[in-house]
Amino acid sequence: MDVRCLISPNLLNSKIKVSGNTHHLPFSSLSKKHQASSPIQAAINGGGSSKTVKRLITLSPSEGKWNGNWKTQYDVSLRDLQLQDLVEDGPPNSRVSVDLSVQRHASMGLSVDGRIMTSIARKCSICSSLYPRLIDTSFTVWILPSSRENRASTLPEIGGDDPSVIYVRPGYEANLDSLVQDTIRLTTYAKDICSDSCEKSEPTLHYVGQTNTASVDKRWSRLLELKKK
Repeated sequence: MDVRCLISPNLLNSKIKVSGNTHHLPFSSLSKKHQASSPIQAAINGGGSSKTVKRLITLSPSEGKWNGNWKTQYDVSLRDLQLQDLVEDGPPNSRVSVDLSVQRHASMGLSVDGRIMTSIARKCSICSSLYPRLIDTSFTVWILPSSRENRASTLPEIGGDDPSVIYVRPGYEANLDSLVQDTIRLTTYAKDICSDSCEKSEPTLHYVGQTNTASVDKRWSRLLELKKK
């Protein structure tokens, strides 16, 4: 195999004797110069962590090409949002449509009005019948540039006691995934009833398995595990 090596011109002009047993490296083994990651890449990678965090719904307050108002849409799935546990029967990969109406405010940031639409296969909390739980809900959030100088943390800052405000340092993006996840989960459990007639009636007890064995709704199984510890 033909092998080549690189020798510095400074080495040729010096008086240092080069050993005849010099190991030659093929060009394929020469490493390329690594480029520094951008701040956004660093945030996505968790500040240098080898595990990449996949973000789905993001907005940047420093995006310069947008002015005034604009709209954007995201098409994801319950599995993408890690909400497949909400599905009680059927495929756990229902589509989720997230529409964002964004307005830029001079020297402030972005105000975002979001709308979430999806359908989840659920069991009625009254009659236990399967039904499609239609989700059509909205949220509002402000994305503001952060003025803090704390560089120790590489993740965007969340707005303290106000969950409707997200502070983001220059060069970073606001991650709206958790906001969308919480909105869907709370809306799903808020009124888990299949019809108006069930809403006006009393809950019905259904026996599962042996009549002397208590059954636990899987939605509360995690609370039961914590109680037993």
